[in-house]
Amino acid sequence: MVVSLRSDLLNTLPTIEHAFTTRQGGVSTNLFSTLNTAFEKGDPDANVMENRRRIAEHLNGSAEQLITIRQTHSNKVIHATSPWPLEERPEGDALVTTTPGLILGIITADCVPVLLADPKTGVIAAVHAGWKGAITGIIQNTLKAMTELGAQTEAISAAIGPCIWQDSYEVDQAFYENLSRDSDLFKPSLNANHWMFDLPGYVKRQLEMSAIKKISHSPADTYSSPELFFSNRRRLHNNEDTFGCFLSCIKIKRITQ
Repeated sequence: MVVSLRSDLLNTLPTIEHAFTTRQGGVSTNLFSTLNTAFEKGDPDANVMENRRRIAEHLNGSAEQLITIRQTHSNKVIHATSPWPLEERPEGDALVTTTPGLILGIITADCVPVLLADPKTGVIAAVHAGWKGAITGIIQNTLKAMTELGAQTEAISAAIGPCIWQDSYEVDQAFYENLSRDSDLFKPSLNANHWMFDLPGYVKRQLEMSAIKKISHSPADTYSSPELFFSNRRRLHNNEDTFGCFLSCIKIKRITQ
């Protein structure tokens, strides 16, 4: 059975379904155990497809309704109106839609997933905010795309998902200097010329600077929770060859007459 986390904030929206999946409830094995959702990392495609089918069912949908993109750590937003074949998925790092039943999915394994919804106008989005995308405007671009589809900024709720937390995320001096204007989001590391960076705090700040008032915080640190989450940083520290990813999903429920 798929095990997922949900945002208390998004749970208050009756027209929205969402989930931050964990690594539990799938069919993958070894380093991908068990609910890996990423292709092209060494996990057999059949396993990934079955895992995604289970996740779609977990959100009361079908595998055909679940769409993802080729994520490139960019600030590009894709407006989806209908499902696309897996092999034709476009490049980008955020998805927006007004189409009921369409499940937007973002894969992560330390980066910050953000799910957004304006329930009044039926505009939703899913964002992959790694540090590269976050500092180049993926949050701002997504909110712009949502408002262009009719969303009202004051009505948007934002849920930050599981990601790497500050005590697990060491960065070097060059990284610190690049974001020195946000120095309060860093604290000294035990290693010289290194810092611990609050990536979800940075994403939250971008949301707040964009006038988003309703924000729920990240519920878990991916690095320090190996039983629940994949983590690329943990993989590097463990000298493992590859790693899996989990999905953060959101959809507008179908409205029946």
